[in-house]
Amino acid sequence: MTETPDMIIVGAGLSGLLTAWRCLDVNPGLTIEIVEASDQIAGDHTWSFNLTDVAPDLQDWIKPFIAYQWDRYDVKFPKRERTLDIPYCTGNSETLRACVQPHIESGRLQVRLNTRVETLSPDHVVLGNGEKLSATCVLDARGFEPNNDVFLGYQKFVGHVIKTETPHGVERPIIMDATVEQLGGYRFVYCLPYSETELLVEDTYYTDGPDLQSQEVDARIKDYIRDRLRVDEYEVVRREKGVLPITLAVKKDAYYPPAIGIRGGFFHAVTGYSFPDALKNAYWLAWDFDCFKNFPDEQAEGHIYSACINLKREKYKSERFLRLLNRMLFRAAKPTERYSVLQRFYGLNQGLIERFYGGTLTWRDKARILIGKPPVPVSKALYNFSESAFIRRERKKDAP
Repeated sequence: MTETPDMIIVGAGLSGLLTAWRCLDVNPGLTIEIVEASDQIAGDHTWSFNLTDVAPDLQDWIKPFIAYQWDRYDVKFPKRERTLDIPYCTGNSETLRACVQPHIESGRLQVRLNTRVETLSPDHVVLGNGEKLSATCVLDARGFEPNNDVFLGYQKFVGHVIKTETPHGVERPIIMDATVEQLGGYRFVYCLPYSETELLVEDTYYTDGPDLQSQEVDARIKDYIRDRLRVDEYEVVRREKGVLPITLAVKKDAYYPPAIGIRGGFFHAVTGYSFPDALKNAYWLAWDFDCFKNFPDEQAEGHIYSACINLKREKYKSERFLRLLNRMLFRAAKPTERYSVLQRFYGLNQGLIERFYGGTLTWRDKARILIGKPPVPVSKALYNFSESAFIRRERKKDAP
């Protein structure tokens, strides 16, 4: 790229690449430079979502990203098993790279790998070697970073993709099998059947801290494959692991830095799913850039930063109820009985469940979730109901 790019995106993960892909698709004259600290774009990941999380007018556009799609999926709990008729989709690093490859080949998207960014501002970045890169706007799409004004729990997982010698027998996704031993926190196993002989088995659990003992989880996955799936002969063809933030509370008027993706706080507060938010942000940022790219410099500079802050502010407002549910899960329920919160939830109306994942719960939905026999002690539920009181207690607890 011989001229100054219109946009610089720092971080070539899901959010950064989706944003680049969408912006380049809808703005024919746009040029983008991506700066990535690792040695490849898109990493080595799997991203899943309900198709109902995606706006109808974007479903055709994301088809190249989808590697697998199923018409329904199962959930399993000690006292409830259910099949939900909600289309479920999965994309991965390979399909994401393929989506942006035409723009790389055309020269409109340039990628710098193995490049560390020292400082970042609305219109330039300074690299670790001192080089300065300028653009009309800069987006921060780097990985997760804790924030002192955001109080978190964590969802941790280890996944094995296995290749079996005979059919494994899993017909459709099992997005939560919580019939497994709970081990001091909400734990479930997640299965995606890619074919009759290829299967992702992922052990996931919700805990207060981010530490992940992956070797212990590896052993539990092997036990599940042997004891629950009744599969003895297989090869592990791929492994993945991760730690996702789960938001419990946010200090009033305190927001993540003006960033996109996980670093900016754009993920589902309860599930940790990040694809729907990444897609929404890519849509709006592409539209914003189209509107403001021809503004005078003094008006355009920093606009995308402001747009990121406004998107995050609206998201925090819309997720107050979800953060309340998380406090019920992490603070009101006994660790070995946290599954009961989700067990009750998955007995509700399928439309409500779709709206929960899509972040569009109505006030009637919220009332329906709260009404009825509570799965947690009432006293503890009331104790954790107020977000501001929760924050005061957490800060007092952490004070020297």
